[in-house]
Amino acid sequence: MAKFRYKTLNSAGTITKDSGDFESLAELFDEVEQHGETLIAYSKSSLSLPAFSPRLKRPALAEFFRNLALLIHGGVPLRSAIEDMIAPPCNPLLQKIFRSTCHRIDEGMLFSEALQEKSTAKHLPAIMFPLITIGEETGNLAKTLEDGASHIERVEFIMSSTRRALIYPAFIVFAMSGALVFWMLFVLPQLIDLFKSLGLETLPLPTRILIASTHVFAAWWPILPAIPGAVFLFWWLSKHNKKVRFLWYRFWNRVPLVGNILQSSQLAFFFEYTAMLSAAGIDIIRTMDLMEQSVSNLILKKAVQKIRGEIKSGNMMSSAITTLPFFEPFVLRMVRVGEQTGHVSEQFEILARHYAEKVDKLVNAMSKTLEPMIILFAGLIFAVIIVGLLGPVYQMISDIS
Repeated sequence: MAKFRYKTLNSAGTITKDSGDFESLAELFDEVEQHGETLIAYSKSSLSLPAFSPRLKRPALAEFFRNLALLIHGGVPLRSAIEDMIAPPCNPLLQKIFRSTCHRIDEGMLFSEALQEKSTAKHLPAIMFPLITIGEETGNLAKTLEDGASHIERVEFIMSSTRRALIYPAFIVFAMSGALVFWMLFVLPQLIDLFKSLGLETLPLPTRILIASTHVFAAWWPILPAIPGAVFLFWWLSKHNKKVRFLWYRFWNRVPLVGNILQSSQLAFFFEYTAMLSAAGIDIIRTMDLMEQSVSNLILKKAVQKIRGEIKSGNMMSSAITTLPFFEPFVLRMVRVGEQTGHVSEQFEILARHYAEKVDKLVNAMSKTLEPMIILFAGLIFAVIIVGLLGPVYQMISDIS
C-alpha cells in the first residue's frame, strides 16, 4: 500500500487537496469517482516510517464503532454507514483505514474479512474481529459493535488509570532530582568556598558532611546521566528481545505498590477480555488464542499459554489457575463456581469489575501514600543542607559576640 497526495475537481469547480493510502492508482481513481469528482493531479510516495506512524487512540476508535452501531441499528446499510462515519470532520487516520475497508467491501468481502487486511488490522484490537464475525453470522452486527466499543472504553479506563499512577511519582522524583543536582553542582560549592575563605578552622559536623557530599557529587556526577540511559537501553532491549522483556516486566511487577497496580491492571484486562468473548459464545480455547495475541505483558502471556495448554489437555480452567501464582486464590473460587453453575462469563465480568475498581483504588492510594513520603524525603535532604549552611553562620556570630 502506497501513500498518495492528490487534487480533485468537483462539479462546482472547487479544487480539493487530500491524501490517503491506496493499493494502486486504480483504487485512487475509483475512490475519487465514487465522490463524483475528477482527479487532476497526484503524487505517490512509498516511504514509510513505522516508528513515527500515527496511532489510533482507543477513545476515537470506541466512538467510531459505537456511532457505526447506531447507524446500522437505525437501518442504514453498512457500506453507507461507514461512508457517513468517515466524512469530514472525521479523524484522518480513521478515514484512511476505513476508506480502504470500503473498497474491499465493494470487491465482495465481508466487513470482518475487510478489516483483517494487514494495514487495517494493526490499528484495531484483536477482540473486534471475532465479535464482528459473530455479529455478521447472527445478523446482530450492531449489538456486537456496541459491545466492542464498550470493551475498548473499559480497557482505556484501565490503561489510563495505570499510566496516571506511574506518571505522578515519576514527575515528582524527576523534579526533585533536578533541583538537588542544581544545588549540589552550582549553589553549594560556591557557598562552601565562601565559608572556607572566612578562615573558619573548625566547621560543624553537618557542614563537613555537606562538603564531603559535594566533593563526592562533583567527582561522580557524570554517572547520573548513565542511570536514565541504562533504563532507556533496558527498555529498548525489552522491545527487541523476549528474555529482556520478561525481566523488564518481572522487575516492575516486584516493585512495591507499582507491581500491585500493574498486576491488577493486567488481570482486569484478562477478565474483561474473557468475559466479552465468553458472552459472545466463543469457546475458551479460541478465547485464549486471541488473548495471547493481544497481551503485551509476557508474564500474563505465559500464564495464558499455560491455561490454554491445560484446557487442551482436558482440564478445567480452574485447575490451570491453581498452578499459577499470577492469580489470587479467590479467583480460583470464582472461576470454579462459574464452571459448576454454567455462568462463567458472569463470573468473569465480576472479576473484571473487581480488578478495574482495585486499579482505581490503588492509583488513589499511591498518590496519597507517595506524596507525603516524597515530601518527607525531600525535607530531610534540604534540612541537612540548611543546617550545614547555617551552622558556620551561627558559629561566626558566636565568635564575634
